[in-house]
Amino acid sequence: LLKLEPLARNSLQNHNGKVDLPQPQPQPQSNHSVGMHQFQSGMTLLSSNNTSTTVESLDRDHQDQDDADNSESDSESCLRPRRNSDAAVKLPLKLPFINLGMPKMGSTSLHTYFQCGGYESIHWECGKSPTMRGKRLFCADCIKSAIQAGLPPFSECNINKTVASYAQIDRGPENLVQVNYLNEIVGGVPNATFILTFRNMTKWYMSLTNWQSIYSEFNMRNRFQRANLIGLPTGVGRNVSEFRNFYCEYVTRVREEVAKYPGRHMLVEIDIEDPKVGWQLEEVFGVNRTCWGKKNTAKHNDKVSKEELQR
Repeated sequence: LLKLEPLARNSLQNHNGKVDLPQPQPQPQSNHSVGMHQFQSGMTLLSSNNTSTTVESLDRDHQDQDDADNSESDSESCLRPRRNSDAAVKLPLKLPFINLGMPKMGSTSLHTYFQCGGYESIHWECGKSPTMRGKRLFCADCIKSAIQAGLPPFSECNINKTVASYAQIDRGPENLVQVNYLNEIVGGVPNATFILTFRNMTKWYMSLTNWQSIYSEFNMRNRFQRANLIGLPTGVGRNVSEFRNFYCEYVTRVREEVAKYPGRHMLVEIDIEDPKVGWQLEEVFGVNRTCWGKKNTAKHNDKVSKEELQR
C-alpha cells in the first residue's frame, strides 16, 4: 500500500503560501500506521429487508446500473472510491485538508472528526466580515471573491488562525465553489490533501430531497436544479440518474485536476457509508476511529416516493 506519513503540524502553510507555526494540539493515539492514498473500499450499497417498499423497489430499478458500476475496475469507476495502489513510496500527508465533496455527503462528520483529533477545523464559515461588523463570512463567498479578483483562493477569507481542515467550503448549491471554481482552487493552493466523499446515489438524492433550510422555500434538491452548475444546468436534476451523471462527471474532473500537481497535492477518497470508514480514516489521518460518526443526518429519508425519485 502507498503509505503516507503524517505531516508535522509546524510545517503547515497558510492560504497565502507563508509558513505558520501553530501550537501542537493533542491527538488520540492510534495503533494503526498512517497510510493509504485512496481507500480500499468500493461503493457500499446499503439495503435491508427492513427498509420501505419504496426504497426496495427503487434499488431494484437501479440494480442494473449498480452492477455495471461494480463491474468496472476501481481506476475507472466514478461512483465509488478507488483502491490503493501497491506502490511502496512514502509521502508526507499535506496540510490543509480540503473537502471537495458535495452537500449531504459527510462534511459535518468530517468537521467533528478532525476537531476530535485535535485539528483546527472550519465548517463553511471563514471568520467575520471585515466590512460588516459581526456578520459571518462564508468560505464560499470569500473564495469566490478572491478567485474573481485573480487572487489565491483563501486570501480574502478573514481567518485569524492556522486552519488544518476546511471540512466545507461551499455555501450550498447556490455557491458550490468546488464545482464552478475547481481548477482555480486546486491550482491556487500551495499544498493540500483534498478529500472526495462518496455515498449511494439513491440515498444521496433522497437526503437532498428531504433536507430543507429554514432560510429557503426549496429543498436541497430543488436548489441544485435551480443553481446552474457546471455539469448540472438549470432544470437538470429531476431524478437519480441525472444526479448520478452529474457526480460522475465531477469526480472525473477532480481526479484529473489534482493529478496535474504531483508532489503538491494529494487526493483521499472515502465512502461515508462504508461500515469500515472509521478504520480507514484512522489509517490515513491518524485520528482514532471513534472520532467518526454521522452528523446532520436528515430524518425519514425513506419517505420519498418512487415517482418523485424517477420522474
